[in-house]
Amino acid sequence: MSSYNPTAGLLTHIRIGYALGVEDDLQSDGYSTMSNSIRQRQRRAERTRDFLKEMTQRYPACFTGNRDAIRPLEIGIEKALRAALDHDDGDQAAPNWLIRQALARYTRSPAYLNAIIAGHDRVNLQGEAVEAVTESAISRAREQRAEQKQRTAERKRQQAEEAEARKRQEKLSQLADRFNQ
Repeated sequence: MSSYNPTAGLLTHIRIGYALGVEDDLQSDGYSTMSNSIRQRQRRAERTRDFLKEMTQRYPACFTGNRDAIRPLEIGIEKALRAALDHDDGDQAAPNWLIRQALARYTRSPAYLNAIIAGHDRVNLQGEAVEAVTESAISRAREQRAEQKQRTAERKRQQAEEAEARKRQEKLSQLADRFNQ
């Protein structure tokens, strides 16, 4: 029979915080608040963007910031990137989560999905074509791109509704002010 240990979850949370490099966001009592978790996500996102910028400088034939020049990455490039970074002494500090997060951000971009849909060859770190994009990858990219477009349209519709509601509320407030004078 196992007994409940209330500190086990806290210790796991603290260990995860240390592993992610966000230990400074934990309060002195060891608990993380909502504002800290938002700050942690923002810090991780910024670190991911910086890492991607570094990869575009280090591997310009593979990674690019130019949306028209993006090409699909080879399957398993995470391992090749990890090995290349481990080979350089200065980049051993790049944790695996950062590599995965950066690759996820890069490969989920609309420009990357459009490159998959266009059927460009996959490239390795040196920018050499290594394999063709499969039909299943193209169909999956089409689905993901359609979902992105749908979310964008929904977000724009919602923002327009909110703007209209604010405008309507402002007019009502002005009208009420006129009658209250």
